[in-house]
Amino acid sequence: MSDTKTSTTHTSDVLKKIPAVDWLDLEDNRDKFLEDLRYALAECGFLILTNAPGLDDVFQQRAFREARAFFNAPMDFKKAAAIENSPYIRGYSLPTPADSGFGQVIESFQYGIDEAPLCAHDDESHPIHERFFRGPSTWPEPEVLPGFRPFLEDLNQIYHDLTLQLGELIVESLGEDPAEFRRYFNTEEPYLFASLNHNFSLDAISADKRQFIQDEYKKFTSPVTGAHIDGPPFVALLINDRPGLQVVAGEGDWMDAPVTCRTADGDYDVPVIPGSVIVNTGGSLMHLSEGRYSATLHRVNTTMIPPGDTRISMPYFLLPTMEGDLVPFGKSAASHSGSAGYKAGRDRGANAASDLMRTYPKVTRRWWMKEFRELRSKFQEEEKAETKAAFKLASDRAERNKGNTNEEI
Repeated sequence: MSDTKTSTTHTSDVLKKIPAVDWLDLEDNRDKFLEDLRYALAECGFLILTNAPGLDDVFQQRAFREARAFFNAPMDFKKAAAIENSPYIRGYSLPTPADSGFGQVIESFQYGIDEAPLCAHDDESHPIHERFFRGPSTWPEPEVLPGFRPFLEDLNQIYHDLTLQLGELIVESLGEDPAEFRRYFNTEEPYLFASLNHNFSLDAISADKRQFIQDEYKKFTSPVTGAHIDGPPFVALLINDRPGLQVVAGEGDWMDAPVTCRTADGDYDVPVIPGSVIVNTGGSLMHLSEGRYSATLHRVNTTMIPPGDTRISMPYFLLPTMEGDLVPFGKSAASHSGSAGYKAGRDRGANAASDLMRTYPKVTRRWWMKEFRELRSKFQEEEKAETKAAFKLASDRAERNKGNTNEEI
C-alpha cells in the first residue's frame, strides 16, 4: 500500500511527484520516517502520508458516501443548514455561480469544534477570535441523514488526533524539542476550521466561459484559478475521491496530487493511494520553522475532474492558539521579520477571522461587516507578505533542485 521509497537517499526525480511518508515506519524505522518527513516538507511543502491512522479505505468509503448523500440531497434541505444562519462560519454554502468567470463551481459544508459560545458574537469585551471561532456547528436535520453528523464528528476526531501526533513529529524532524509544539496547540482550546468541498467539473461552467477557463489553467498563475497558500494553519490535512488537486513541484511546475479513495468506476489520470491523507505546510509552520518548511502554492484544477462528475475533498485546518506571538521553535523571542514574512505583534486571531470573512461574504454581511471593514486592509498586507515570502522560498527551492538534477541531496 505504501508508496514510500525504502532508501533514505532522495534524488531530484522524486520532486516530479509529491513525496510519500509511511506512517508504519514510525515503528519499523523511525529515523527513516523523520528523514522522509523532513525531505517532503523542506523540498515540496506537501506529502502523502500513507497508512494514515484511522483513515483506512473502509472509513474513507463511509466518509465519502455520507458527504455525497448530503450534497445530493434536495436544495431546500441543504439550505435549511445555510452558513449565513450563524455567525460562526458553520453550515452549507451554495454553489458558486457558473458564469462568474472563475475557475471553480463549488458548494461546501463548513464545520468546527461543536461547543457553546464563549460570549455573544458582538460582545466586544472579548477578542474577535473568541467570538468568531468558538460556537456551535450548524447541522442538517438528522432524521433525513442520520449518519452525516456521526461521520463528521468521527472524521474530526481522527484528523485532530493525527494533527497533534504529526505536529510533534514535524517539530522533532526539525531537530527541535517536540514539546515546543504544545506551546501553540492543545486539546482543551482547539481553534479549527474544516470543510467538505464539492467541486463540479468543467461542464458545470457556462459554455461561453469554458475555453477561457481552460486557457487560464494552462498558465502557471492566474487570478481566476484559485492558486493560494494556506496562511493561518500549522499543517492542513485532506482526503479526496477524484483528481483535481495540483501542487507546485520542486522545480517550479504544477504536479498532480493522488486520490486517497476510489469511490467510482473508471480510470483516473492520477494514482489512487487508499488509506492515505495529503498533508501540506501552512503559514504558521513556515514561520515557526523560520522558512525551513515553506508553504506551497496549490489549486484545484477543474479541468481534471472527469466530465459530468464531481469531486469531494475534506480539508482540515487546526489553527494555533490565538494569544501572543508565534516564536520560532527553539527561540526565546519573536522575530520582527524573517524569511516567512511574519511580523511580531500581529493579531493572529483577527488575521484568521478576516481570512474567513473575506471567503464567506454572506456571513460577513449579516454578522461581521463592522469588524471586516476594520480588519481587511491590515490582513491583506499580512497576506501579501506571507505569500511573497512563500514564493521566494519556493523559487529558491526550485533553483536548488534544478541544480541538483544529477546529484544526490
